[in-house]
Amino acid sequence: MKKFIAPLLVGAALTSAFAADDLAKEVAALKAQMAELKNAQTKMNIDALRQQVSEIKAHDAGDNIKWNVDFRTAYDIVDYKMSQGYGATGLINLADPTGGMGMFGPTSVAGSKIDNGIWTNKLILGMAAQPADNLVFKGSLGVYKTYGQTSVQSGMFQDFDWYGTQKPNDSTIRLREAYFLYFGDMGDVHYSASFGRRPSVDGFMTNLRADNADPASPVGHNINMEFDGASFKFDLDKLTGISGMYVKLCLGRGFSDTTGSYSQSITGGFNPGYISAEANGNMDLAGLLVQFYDDGQYKIMANVFKGWNMMDIGNDITMTVDAFGVGTYSMVSNGFHDVGDLTGASLSLQVNGLGDGISDFLDDSVFFISYAVSKTDPNNVATNNIIPGDANTYNNLVTLMGAANVAAMMEQFAGKGMLGSTDSETGDSVYLGFQFPGFMEGQRFGIEYNHGSEYWRSFTYGEDTLAGSKLATRGDAYEIYYTLPLVGKNLTAQLSYVYMDYDYAGSDTFFGQTGNPAGMMGVMPYVDKAYNIRASLRYRY
Repeated sequence: MKKFIAPLLVGAALTSAFAADDLAKEVAALKAQMAELKNAQTKMNIDALRQQVSEIKAHDAGDNIKWNVDFRTAYDIVDYKMSQGYGATGLINLADPTGGMGMFGPTSVAGSKIDNGIWTNKLILGMAAQPADNLVFKGSLGVYKTYGQTSVQSGMFQDFDWYGTQKPNDSTIRLREAYFLYFGDMGDVHYSASFGRRPSVDGFMTNLRADNADPASPVGHNINMEFDGASFKFDLDKLTGISGMYVKLCLGRGFSDTTGSYSQSITGGFNPGYISAEANGNMDLAGLLVQFYDDGQYKIMANVFKGWNMMDIGNDITMTVDAFGVGTYSMVSNGFHDVGDLTGASLSLQVNGLGDGISDFLDDSVFFISYAVSKTDPNNVATNNIIPGDANTYNNLVTLMGAANVAAMMEQFAGKGMLGSTDSETGDSVYLGFQFPGFMEGQRFGIEYNHGSEYWRSFTYGEDTLAGSKLATRGDAYEIYYTLPLVGKNLTAQLSYVYMDYDYAGSDTFFGQTGNPAGMMGVMPYVDKAYNIRASLRYRY
């Protein structure tokens, strides 16, 4: 037994010696590796590594588009009452005792009432991206459509993109906004430059009725429409010491008209690609927006602008008159014409929180008041053409009326001037509103009023009211609305009522004869009173 134990003990001792030697070598190798890691760590630039990680995070955050959703479903009751007036008869009788030559007579439209119930869905998909610290892109796409058996007018002016996403039509996706902002600092002046499709609806003050926390760029009292252009903003608060002061130069172009490549003309031939429609020209606008003061409670803002090449529709009036002064006539549109320029301005005050700690109710209330003016500068170019229907018509008219009276008639029907006048005319408007807390937390109640004079003219085609722009009203307009949250700010409901009592015609049309305060041709009926009741649900995320 002892013979076996001795060799085992010797083997175990040898094994232990070899294991210890291996362990020592492994420990030495580990120490060498640790020394190398420690040496590498001391050489590593931790700040550079952190900078690389920050750049990766910034790239991931900015290298994509952030989307948001604004969806509203609504039911609108829209009612109109037409004024008294006369419609075109298509007949001529120079012996007509009314002095209208028999061209105008009673029409079923005069004094009638038009009722509509309209269901709509309105979807706005907003997008934003910031690939660099001083560069931002923003945009939005809109769909605003009716559904069900509703009556929607699809006549003249319905397809203008001044309000492409602001008036219900079909399910076509339209561009609402698309612009970039480049900004920086020049000493104490922070500046920004922007080009593209402008964020120019639901602006200052009008954003309250639209239940939008942040107003768009323009003063909503006299500019509320979609257009393309540029803006250059300079913040002057640090330079002047006046809280919130800035100036913004705005440039816009509307009513662009071209003929695309491979387009067919009405004669069946092919037109050259993208020719300028020089007969119409471009409606250009330049304006200066000034925020005089904004400390969070009191905000004073003004704008002044000028628009060139204001447009209106013209007509070819073909007359055929026999030797007895009896005949017919027809009117066919001959396109748009530049009728002159328009200047406008406004001065507005908004107070967020009335008084200083008087009560919680007043602290959470908003009041605003605004005054605006507009002034026309007509070029007095004829937009209508009087065309004899046969070789004898002109001679028959001269024989029956006399050359001077025929010339006067031609001048009367020439369609010259702006807003029905060949003289420069000034209009004005006042707009005020009060918004205060509702019955429960988060609910808001609003009351608004505006009045426009005979020749008041605004650019408010994009206003979100189906009965027509209330701020364009030549007369009195009233609105009350109630907004309440259902699921926080994500799902809200609103009930609103807008009533417009027109003193004059032409409140929301164009700038020439269609804007005549007496009605087209001075006799045709126009909307005398209108109201719009809306119940809506709105989802935002």
